[in-house]
Amino acid sequence: MNKLIYKIILLATLMFSFASCKKFLEKEPIGRVGKQVLFEDVNGAQLGLVGAYRLVLDYHRNEFGMHGEVASDNMVYTTTPAAQGMMQSYNFSSTPEDDALVAGHIWLGIFEALNNVNNVLNALPALKEKFPNQLSQIETIEGQALVLRALCHFDLSKVYAQPYNFTADASHLGVPVLTKTPSPGENVVRRTMKQTYDQILLDLSNALPLLNKYNNFTNQALVSYQAALGLLSRVYLYKGDWQNCLNTSNAVIGDTRYKLATATEYNSLFSTYTPNTNTSSTKSEVLFQLSGASLEKVSVTELITMFTTQYGASLKLLNTFDADDIRKTQLFNTLNAPRIYTTKYTSAYTIKVVRLSEVYLNRAEANWNLKNYDDAKEDLRVISQRAHPNQTINIGNPSPDDLYKLIADERNRELCFEGHRLYDIVRRKENLVRGVDCNATVCTLTYPNDKFVLPITTKELDANKGMKQNPGYN
Repeated sequence: MNKLIYKIILLATLMFSFASCKKFLEKEPIGRVGKQVLFEDVNGAQLGLVGAYRLVLDYHRNEFGMHGEVASDNMVYTTTPAAQGMMQSYNFSSTPEDDALVAGHIWLGIFEALNNVNNVLNALPALKEKFPNQLSQIETIEGQALVLRALCHFDLSKVYAQPYNFTADASHLGVPVLTKTPSPGENVVRRTMKQTYDQILLDLSNALPLLNKYNNFTNQALVSYQAALGLLSRVYLYKGDWQNCLNTSNAVIGDTRYKLATATEYNSLFSTYTPNTNTSSTKSEVLFQLSGASLEKVSVTELITMFTTQYGASLKLLNTFDADDIRKTQLFNTLNAPRIYTTKYTSAYTIKVVRLSEVYLNRAEANWNLKNYDDAKEDLRVISQRAHPNQTINIGNPSPDDLYKLIADERNRELCFEGHRLYDIVRRKENLVRGVDCNATVCTLTYPNDKFVLPITTKELDANKGMKQNPGYN
């Protein structure tokens, strides 16, 4: 018992030892002896994985989880000027000096999580040799950790790099690709966006057979085989690899262990705590959620406060819903009208990372790009029908261009406030045009634009001479 307590204390040190990106680059978060103690057995590796999940939750419940919406056309600032949280995102005013603000915090938060994941992964080969009779548990840890590493690199690339298709061969700046903790004084360089995606896809590809081998997860707060496939479909979508996006989406949608929530069940996905279980008798459309419920009741208060008191839904977003859409009637708080807030974060402990509805919409867009227009219309119809239980939805015969817009609008109606909007606009090479109620200092941005990505902070650049700044911030 004393050894377990010591390992838990050591895990806390592993999770919270960073104070700045500079320190991240200058020294390891824990000493060599500490790592050896924590990872001397499989239970220690499991504890390390728990720490990694916690740190991924941390950056999702903080600035990263807000940036993709606050910097989009979905939200307007509704509170007094005294509260300045996320204003750099809202006004596209981030600077390299913002180490203690959005640009610095997202960078630091993701690298903290990435470092923990790498510590776990790098300890596993020795554990496989030392404990061959526990190979199934070790490989289960490995599969989950590989997906978390892919998620960290993917999330980092969305914020600090232009989209994959920004250049024809994705040769533009991506993000640092780390598979181990840098040594003290080691310069860390940015890879190209192609190299960044190569690592993301490699990790997901390596994870899938491991997760499929032990595909008996019933906890939605753990990365499962289906969750990894769902994330992979999103990565292929962002990459513009339509056939692979279609293939992976088909694999997820065809799995009978998951189903779309009914119109009656839909509100409960967000208004009440979703249990971390998914059994044959209780199917869910949640493929993966970050949950603090089992981590000493770690809440997502920061995100809730921002989205329910400071940033409300824009008129532009609200006007895309018709009056009968359950997503409008059930998932917006109108008590403070004209300030309208989302109620997707009423549950204080979970953030939905991958839902089955997103995979349907991924597939719809892939089908459209492959000119499978009838299939794209059917995916669109399924999601729209769920939102309109009292109507019979018929997509009709729109032109290809009109169908594309219908899919894009449906995606935003379904996934608004879940962190997708800005990145969807940018990967589609669209202009950002906020509505008539825009009260930001920037209401339009024309694609391409340097402001669509955040700067690398000066503190990071000073500590790491191998790092390159994003264009437009020098």
